[in-house]
Amino acid sequence: MALTAWETYVEDRAIEAVAARLKAVNGSPIGTFVNNKLNEELKRFHNPNSEKTRKLFLDYLQVDVCAGWKWLHYDPATAKKTLDELIGRRGDAVHRSKPVSTGAPAPHLVKRDDLEKAIRFLKGLVEATDRALEGE
Repeated sequence: MALTAWETYVEDRAIEAVAARLKAVNGSPIGTFVNNKLNEELKRFHNPNSEKTRKLFLDYLQVDVCAGWKWLHYDPATAKKTLDELIGRRGDAVHRSKPVSTGAPAPHLVKRDDLEKAIRFLKGLVEATDRALEGE
């Protein structure tokens, strides 16, 4: 759920920022073209790792949001690595097959502590992304 919230945030924030940037040309052919291209791209925008997120905001807003991913114990490289690992673990959890087991159940792939850390990380990532988009 937390990574779904991240995906929704990135999509909504991109739409919001592009709409603000295109306010002067809203309804014109160029405004319509850009909005249509963004909507098409967002239909294929799944599992927004650091590179996909960076590319989306660079392409449509000329902002490298990853460069602004700095807070507490994170710098851009650490934040990108952490996000990419979370996206990878999400894929592992979603696409794993459940083996037939007659013994003790296998340990959970994501423990409560892992989830709490991921949520704290994503909250910090959202705040850092907002600052990057606001030009701080």
